[in-house]
This record gives sequence, structure tokens and C-alpha cells, in this order.
Amino acid sequence: MAILSISREYKSGGRVIGRAVAQQMGYDYVDKNRIQTDLQTVGEKWGRLAVEFDEVRPSLWEKYDWEYRGFIALIESFIYEYALKDRVVIVGRGSHFLLQDIPHVLKVRLFAPLEVRIERAMLNNEINRETAEELIQKTDQTRAGYLRVIYGKHWEDQQYYDLIFNTGLQTCEQVTLELMEALKQWDQRATPVGRQRLGDRALTAGVKARIFTHPEVFIPTLEVFHDGKSIVLRGSVHSPKEYHLVEEMVHKMADPHPVRNELHYRK
Repeated sequence: MAILSISREYKSGGRVIGRAVAQQMGYDYVDKNRIQTDLQTVGEKWGRLAVEFDEVRPSLWEKYDWEYRGFIALIESFIYEYALKDRVVIVGRGSHFLLQDIPHVLKVRLFAPLEVRIERAMLNNEINRETAEELIQKTDQTRAGYLRVIYGKHWEDQQYYDLIFNTGLQTCEQVTLELMEALKQWDQRATPVGRQRLGDRALTAGVKARIFTHPEVFIPTLEVFHDGKSIVLRGSVHSPKEYHLVEEMVHKMADPHPVRNELHYRK
């Protein structure tokens, strides 16, 4: 079944439309609140980071901080797990980049003219025009910055989307109906190859999150990815104990999926 990934400008109607599609089609619905709850379940520290860093552009230091990398790894793991279940609407969090080459994922971009979004912010947030404009610009900048730093891509680039809607010209109800029809077509795009690819990505993301959040592991150079055949581990470990801990952890999670361990000891 199809998956809907929504990228949205602030006050372009992303949540309203996403919830409406999910409700009317019997889909699960995932947004920042759902992800924050998931992070809080993993641990209080991760719940705190969810509030502090939600779609906020990290500094250069934060990007490479081990704890922050664990935070991002957890979010990506949650997104893949939700996608693996099918019939889900995922709003934000860079899901359209993570799921870019999965055929049955409908990737949508929502935008609206600034003036329209200012009016919406003034009405919904009960704020004046100046504050509304500042809020919109700041929110869009931080979201765009987050995606640019984490994924090295620009969220306004149209090549990453299947459909783009101007919600200043169409109502949320109209967009919702169009998306529901599109999802019925995207159902036909689900293939065994696409599902296998998604499953491999989800497993790899889970392994990565487990390593990055383990209290006894610290490997700043660590890379965890799937090469199409195996889960690949690459980086420099500090000790035989750390090496064997990671190796055991990964094989326990991934078995019987093949793993290629390219970890080596720091010289």
C-alpha cells in the first residue's frame, strides 16, 4: 500500500491536510508529536532533545556531536519503521529525502504565498502581522537549514517531489481529495523490490540507532549504511571490547541479514 510523505512551509496546511487524508483513508498519522513521544519512550534524554532540536538547523559542532547523531539516527529509524508498515502519512522530518527512491511513497510539497500564511498565522496563533511574518520566516529558515545540514539537500528543489500544491490557490479540502486519489494510484507502485529496499533501509536504520545510542559505544568516525546486499559498518574503534560489543550487537539485530564489518582499531 502507498505511503504519503509531506514537506510543507509553515502555515501551508501540512498538518490539517495530513490528518484529513489519514482519517479518511484509514492511514496512520506521524508528525513531530508522534516522533517526540517515541523519543521520550526511548529515554528522557531523547525526549528533551526532541523538544530542543526539532527540525532546527544544528551548528557544525552539534552535527558531529555523538549524542546529536544518536538523536537523528533514532528519528530516521522511527520514520523507516512507520513506512515499513504502509498506509501512513508522515509530515516533515525529512521523510521525503529518506524515502526518495521507494516507488510506493508519494512525496508531496505544500506551499502558499507569504501573505496567505501571515493571515493564517495571525488568525490561528492570535498574533499581530509583524510577529506572524517573523515567525514564518524563522520557522521556514530553521526547517530548510535542518534539512540542508543533515541531508545536504534543498527542500524547495522540485525534483524531490511527485506533486506540489499551492494552498493559497486550493483549499485544504481540495488538496486532500487530490491526494486521496493519487494515493490510490500509488498503491499500484508497490513492488517486491521496493518493499525489500525499504525493509533493508529500516533494518539498517535500526542497527545504526542502536549503536549510536548505546552507552558503552563512542565511535565518532562510524558509518552505517546498506550497499544493496549487506549492512556495512565502517570506522575506527578504540578497543577490542568496543569492536566485539558492536559486532555482537549488530549480528544479533540483523541475523540472518548479511553484515560486512569494516571496523578497524585506531592506531
